Amino acid sequence: MERWIVYLATGGFVVHLLLIALVRFFPALKVGVLGQLEGNFLQAVYTPFSFILFYEVILLVLAIPRSHTNSVGKQYEIISLIVIRRVFKDIGEVSDPATWIAQFEMASMVLIDMVAALVMFALVAIFQRLSQSVVHSKPESELAKFIALKKSVAMVLFVTLLFLALYHLCQWALETWALSMDQINEARNLDFFFFPEFFSFMIFTDVFLLITSLPFYDRYEYVIRNSGFVISTVLLRFSFSTPKPFDLAVSLIAIGYGVVVLGLFSYYKRVIRAAHGAHLGLKDS
Repeated sequence: MERWIVYLATGGFVVHLLLIALVRFFPALKVGVLGQLEGNFLQAVYTPFSFILFYEVILLVLAIPRSHTNSVGKQYEIISLIVIRRVFKDIGEVSDPATWIAQFEMASMVLIDMVAALVMFALVAIFQRLSQSVVHSKPESELAKFIALKKSVAMVLFVTLLFLALYHLCQWALETWALSMDQINEARNLDFFFFPEFFSFMIFTDVFLLITSLPFYDRYEYVIRNSGFVISTVLLRFSFSTPKPFDLAVSLIAIGYGVVVLGLFSYYKRVIRAAHGAHLGLKDS
Protein backbone atom coordinates (compact mmCIF):
# COMPACT_ATOMS: atom_id res chain seq x y z
CA MET A 1 0.00 0.00 0.00
CA GLU A 2 1.25 3.48 -0.90
CA ARG A 3 2.53 5.65 1.91
CA TRP A 4 0.21 8.54 1.12
CA ILE A 5 -2.90 6.48 1.78
CA VAL A 6 -1.37 5.20 5.02
CA TYR A 7 -0.76 8.80 6.13
CA LEU A 8 -4.29 9.85 5.14
CA ALA A 9 -5.92 6.89 6.88
CA THR A 10 -3.85 7.40 10.02
CA GLY A 11 -4.46 11.15 10.05
CA GLY A 12 -8.19 10.68 9.52
CA PHE A 13 -8.33 8.11 12.31
CA VAL A 14 -6.52 10.40 14.77
CA VAL A 15 -8.64 13.44 13.84
CA HIS A 16 -11.85 11.44 14.22
CA LEU A 17 -10.75 10.23 17.66
CA LEU A 18 -9.93 13.78 18.74
CA LEU A 19 -13.30 15.08 17.53
CA ILE A 20 -15.15 12.35 19.43
CA ALA A 21 -13.18 13.21 22.57
CA LEU A 22 -13.93 16.91 22.05
CA VAL A 23 -17.69 16.31 21.74
CA ARG A 24 -17.64 13.87 24.62
CA PHE A 25 -16.09 16.33 27.06
CA PHE A 26 -17.77 19.44 25.64
CA PRO A 27 -21.41 18.50 24.80
CA ALA A 28 -22.19 22.09 23.78
CA LEU A 29 -20.16 21.52 20.59
CA LYS A 30 -22.49 18.75 19.47
CA VAL A 31 -24.08 20.64 16.56
CA GLY A 32 -24.03 20.25 12.78
CA VAL A 33 -21.46 17.73 11.59
CA LEU A 34 -20.17 17.27 15.12
CA GLY A 35 -23.70 16.33 16.16
CA GLN A 36 -23.29 12.98 14.40
CA LEU A 37 -20.39 12.05 16.63
CA GLU A 38 -21.40 9.82 19.49
CA GLY A 39 -19.41 9.03 22.61
CA ASN A 40 -18.22 5.64 21.37
CA PHE A 41 -14.61 5.88 20.15
CA LEU A 42 -15.12 2.81 17.94
CA GLN A 43 -16.84 5.12 15.46
CA ALA A 44 -13.40 6.41 14.48
CA VAL A 45 -12.58 3.09 12.78
CA TYR A 46 -15.03 4.09 10.03
CA THR A 47 -12.76 6.89 8.80
CA PRO A 48 -9.56 4.96 7.89
CA PHE A 49 -11.68 2.31 6.16
CA SER A 50 -13.19 5.08 4.02
CA PHE A 51 -9.73 6.11 2.83
CA ILE A 52 -8.77 2.48 2.20
CA LEU A 53 -11.95 1.98 0.17
CA PHE A 54 -11.22 4.98 -2.03
CA TYR A 55 -7.68 3.67 -2.52
CA GLU A 56 -9.20 0.36 -3.69
CA VAL A 57 -11.29 2.34 -6.19
CA ILE A 58 -8.11 3.88 -7.58
CA LEU A 59 -6.49 0.42 -7.83
CA LEU A 60 -9.56 -0.82 -9.68
CA VAL A 61 -9.27 1.96 -12.26
CA LEU A 62 -5.56 1.27 -12.67
CA ALA A 63 -6.28 -2.44 -13.17
CA ILE A 64 -8.59 -1.85 -16.15
CA PRO A 65 -5.82 -1.48 -18.80
CA ARG A 66 -3.96 -4.54 -17.48
CA SER A 67 -6.78 -7.00 -17.02
CA HIS A 68 -10.57 -6.86 -17.14
CA THR A 69 -10.71 -9.87 -14.81
CA ASN A 70 -8.54 -8.14 -12.20
CA SER A 71 -10.73 -5.03 -12.30
CA VAL A 72 -13.80 -7.17 -11.64
CA GLY A 73 -11.99 -8.83 -8.75
CA LYS A 74 -11.32 -5.35 -7.33
CA GLN A 75 -15.06 -4.65 -7.44
CA TYR A 76 -15.64 -7.71 -5.27
CA GLU A 77 -12.94 -6.60 -2.84
CA ILE A 78 -14.57 -3.16 -2.56
CA ILE A 79 -17.96 -4.69 -1.73
CA SER A 80 -16.43 -6.89 0.99
CA LEU A 81 -14.61 -3.88 2.49
CA ILE A 82 -17.86 -1.88 2.50
CA VAL A 83 -19.47 -4.68 4.52
CA ILE A 84 -16.53 -4.77 6.95
CA ARG A 85 -16.70 -1.01 7.38
CA ARG A 86 -20.42 -1.29 8.09
CA VAL A 87 -19.65 -3.71 10.91
CA PHE A 88 -17.44 -1.13 12.61
CA LYS A 89 -19.99 1.60 11.94
CA ASP A 90 -22.83 -0.38 13.56
CA ILE A 91 -20.68 -1.31 16.55
CA GLY A 92 -19.63 2.32 16.91
CA GLU A 93 -23.25 3.43 17.18
CA VAL A 94 -23.72 1.39 20.36
CA SER A 95 -23.59 3.79 23.28
CA ASP A 96 -22.58 1.09 25.77
CA PRO A 97 -20.50 -1.77 24.24
CA ALA A 98 -21.08 -3.86 27.37
CA THR A 99 -24.79 -4.18 26.57
CA TRP A 100 -24.69 -4.41 22.77
CA ILE A 101 -25.73 -8.07 22.69
CA ALA A 102 -28.98 -7.09 24.48
CA GLN A 103 -29.93 -5.03 21.42
CA PHE A 104 -30.99 -8.06 19.40
CA GLU A 105 -31.73 -6.34 16.09
CA MET A 106 -28.41 -4.50 15.90
CA ALA A 107 -26.44 -7.47 17.22
CA SER A 108 -27.97 -9.81 14.65
CA MET A 109 -27.20 -7.36 11.81
CA VAL A 110 -23.59 -7.09 12.94
CA LEU A 111 -23.21 -10.87 13.11
CA ILE A 112 -24.82 -11.32 9.68
CA ASP A 113 -22.46 -8.73 8.19
CA MET A 114 -19.48 -10.50 9.77
CA VAL A 115 -20.47 -13.86 8.28
CA ALA A 116 -21.22 -12.30 4.88
CA ALA A 117 -17.82 -10.59 4.85
CA LEU A 118 -16.09 -13.92 5.49
CA VAL A 119 -18.02 -15.61 2.68
CA MET A 120 -17.15 -12.73 0.35
CA PHE A 121 -13.50 -13.06 1.33
CA ALA A 122 -13.62 -16.77 0.45
CA LEU A 123 -15.30 -16.06 -2.90
CA VAL A 124 -12.75 -13.36 -3.73
CA ALA A 125 -9.93 -15.81 -2.93
CA ILE A 126 -11.49 -18.41 -5.24
CA PHE A 127 -11.95 -15.77 -7.95
CA GLN A 128 -8.30 -14.68 -7.72
CA ARG A 129 -7.13 -18.29 -7.82
CA LEU A 130 -9.25 -18.99 -10.90
CA SER A 131 -7.90 -15.88 -12.62
CA GLN A 132 -4.38 -17.26 -12.16
CA SER A 133 -5.36 -20.60 -13.67
CA VAL A 134 -6.73 -19.14 -16.89
CA VAL A 135 -4.68 -20.14 -19.93
CA HIS A 136 -3.83 -16.87 -21.66
CA SER A 137 -3.79 -16.64 -25.42
CA LYS A 138 -0.71 -15.50 -27.26
CA PRO A 139 -0.59 -11.71 -27.53
CA GLU A 140 -1.39 -10.19 -30.89
CA SER A 141 0.00 -6.98 -32.28
CA GLU A 142 -3.50 -5.50 -32.70
CA LEU A 143 -4.17 -5.92 -28.98
CA ALA A 144 -1.94 -2.90 -28.36
CA LYS A 145 -4.75 -0.76 -29.79
CA PHE A 146 -7.25 -2.27 -27.37
CA ILE A 147 -4.89 -1.77 -24.42
CA ALA A 148 -4.42 1.88 -25.43
CA LEU A 149 -8.20 2.23 -25.58
CA LYS A 150 -8.56 0.74 -22.10
CA LYS A 151 -5.96 3.19 -20.77
CA SER A 152 -8.03 6.06 -22.17
CA VAL A 153 -11.17 4.62 -20.57
CA ALA A 154 -9.36 4.27 -17.24
CA MET A 155 -8.17 7.89 -17.36
CA VAL A 156 -11.65 9.21 -18.12
CA LEU A 157 -13.13 7.03 -15.37
CA PHE A 158 -10.51 8.18 -12.85
CA VAL A 159 -11.17 11.88 -13.50
CA THR A 160 -14.95 11.31 -13.39
CA LEU A 161 -14.85 9.39 -10.11
CA LEU A 162 -12.49 11.91 -8.51
CA PHE A 163 -14.85 14.74 -9.41
CA LEU A 164 -17.84 12.69 -8.24
CA ALA A 165 -16.22 11.93 -4.88
CA LEU A 166 -15.25 15.56 -4.23
CA TYR A 167 -18.65 16.86 -5.31
CA HIS A 168 -20.63 14.50 -3.10
CA LEU A 169 -18.28 14.95 -0.16
CA CYS A 170 -18.78 18.73 -0.28
CA GLN A 171 -22.53 18.31 -0.74
CA TRP A 172 -22.75 15.95 2.23
CA ALA A 173 -20.70 18.28 4.44
CA LEU A 174 -22.82 21.33 3.57
CA GLU A 175 -26.12 19.52 4.07
CA THR A 176 -25.02 17.93 7.35
CA TRP A 177 -23.66 21.20 8.72
CA ALA A 178 -27.02 22.87 8.06
CA LEU A 179 -28.99 20.24 10.01
CA SER A 180 -30.26 21.01 13.46
CA MET A 181 -30.13 18.55 16.37
CA ASP A 182 -33.72 17.48 15.66
CA GLN A 183 -32.82 16.65 12.07
CA ILE A 184 -29.45 15.01 12.72
CA ASN A 185 -30.83 11.48 12.23
CA GLU A 186 -32.04 12.50 8.77
CA ALA A 187 -28.51 13.06 7.50
CA ARG A 188 -27.84 10.90 4.50
CA ASN A 189 -25.24 8.18 4.62
CA LEU A 190 -22.06 9.14 2.80
CA ASP A 191 -21.89 5.64 1.26
CA PHE A 192 -25.05 6.28 -0.72
CA PHE A 193 -23.60 9.39 -2.30
CA PHE A 194 -20.61 7.75 -3.96
CA PHE A 195 -20.57 3.96 -4.21
CA PRO A 196 -23.96 3.39 -5.90
CA GLU A 197 -23.00 5.86 -8.62
CA PHE A 198 -19.52 4.35 -8.76
CA PHE A 199 -20.95 0.93 -9.60
CA SER A 200 -23.33 2.55 -12.09
CA PHE A 201 -20.29 3.96 -13.88
CA MET A 202 -18.65 0.53 -13.73
CA ILE A 203 -21.69 -1.02 -15.47
CA PHE A 204 -21.35 1.36 -18.42
CA THR A 205 -17.56 0.90 -18.40
CA ASP A 206 -17.89 -2.90 -18.52
CA VAL A 207 -20.47 -2.70 -21.32
CA PHE A 208 -18.24 -0.34 -23.29
CA LEU A 209 -15.24 -2.66 -22.86
CA LEU A 210 -17.40 -5.63 -23.88
CA ILE A 211 -18.42 -3.91 -27.12
CA THR A 212 -14.97 -2.56 -27.99
CA SER A 213 -13.31 -5.91 -27.24
CA LEU A 214 -15.33 -7.77 -29.90
CA PRO A 215 -12.86 -7.04 -32.76
CA PHE A 216 -10.05 -8.46 -30.59
CA TYR A 217 -11.82 -11.13 -28.51
CA ASP A 218 -14.73 -12.28 -30.68
CA ARG A 219 -14.65 -15.90 -29.53
CA TYR A 220 -17.65 -17.35 -27.77
CA GLU A 221 -16.04 -17.88 -24.35
CA TYR A 222 -14.83 -14.27 -24.12
CA VAL A 223 -18.23 -12.85 -25.00
CA ILE A 224 -19.90 -15.05 -22.36
CA ARG A 225 -17.29 -14.19 -19.72
CA ASN A 226 -17.48 -10.43 -20.28
CA SER A 227 -21.29 -10.52 -20.41
CA GLY A 228 -21.31 -12.46 -17.14
CA PHE A 229 -19.09 -9.83 -15.53
CA VAL A 230 -21.53 -7.11 -16.62
CA ILE A 231 -24.42 -9.03 -15.04
CA SER A 232 -22.40 -9.38 -11.84
CA THR A 233 -21.69 -5.64 -11.73
CA VAL A 234 -25.39 -4.86 -12.31
CA LEU A 235 -26.31 -7.05 -9.33
CA LEU A 236 -23.71 -5.30 -7.17
CA ARG A 237 -25.33 -1.98 -8.07
CA PHE A 238 -28.78 -3.38 -7.21
CA SER A 239 -27.51 -4.42 -3.78
CA PHE A 240 -27.25 -0.75 -2.76
CA SER A 241 -30.96 -0.32 -3.41
CA THR A 242 -31.91 -3.45 -1.46
CA PRO A 243 -32.77 -3.24 2.24
CA LYS A 244 -30.68 -5.01 4.86
CA PRO A 245 -29.95 -7.91 5.15
CA PHE A 246 -31.17 -8.86 1.66
CA ASP A 247 -28.52 -6.59 0.14
CA LEU A 248 -25.92 -9.07 1.37
CA ALA A 249 -27.70 -11.91 -0.42
CA VAL A 250 -27.71 -9.93 -3.67
CA SER A 251 -24.00 -9.11 -3.28
CA LEU A 252 -23.11 -12.74 -2.56
CA ILE A 253 -25.11 -13.90 -5.60
CA ALA A 254 -23.31 -11.31 -7.73
CA ILE A 255 -19.85 -12.39 -6.57
CA GLY A 256 -20.76 -16.08 -6.75
CA TYR A 257 -22.02 -15.62 -10.31
CA GLY A 258 -18.74 -13.98 -11.30
CA VAL A 259 -16.78 -16.86 -9.73
CA VAL A 260 -18.83 -19.47 -11.60
CA VAL A 261 -18.49 -17.57 -14.89
CA LEU A 262 -14.72 -17.32 -14.52
CA GLY A 263 -14.45 -20.98 -13.49
CA LEU A 264 -16.40 -22.15 -16.54
CA PHE A 265 -14.37 -19.80 -18.75
CA SER A 266 -11.13 -21.29 -17.43
CA TYR A 267 -12.46 -24.82 -17.93
CA TYR A 268 -13.60 -24.02 -21.45
CA LYS A 269 -10.20 -22.64 -22.45
CA ARG A 270 -8.20 -25.49 -20.88
CA VAL A 271 -10.37 -28.44 -21.86
CA ILE A 272 -12.91 -27.62 -24.54
CA ARG A 273 -10.65 -25.48 -26.70
CA ALA A 274 -7.74 -27.89 -26.32
CA ALA A 275 -9.91 -30.85 -27.28
CA HIS A 276 -11.34 -28.89 -30.19
CA GLY A 277 -7.86 -27.97 -31.40
CA ALA A 278 -6.69 -31.59 -31.14
CA HIS A 279 -9.75 -32.75 -33.07
CA LEU A 280 -9.07 -30.28 -35.85
CA GLY A 281 -5.44 -31.39 -35.95
CA LEU A 282 -6.41 -35.03 -36.37
CA LYS A 283 -8.97 -34.12 -39.00
CA ASP A 284 -6.46 -32.06 -41.00
CA SER A 285 -3.91 -34.84 -40.87
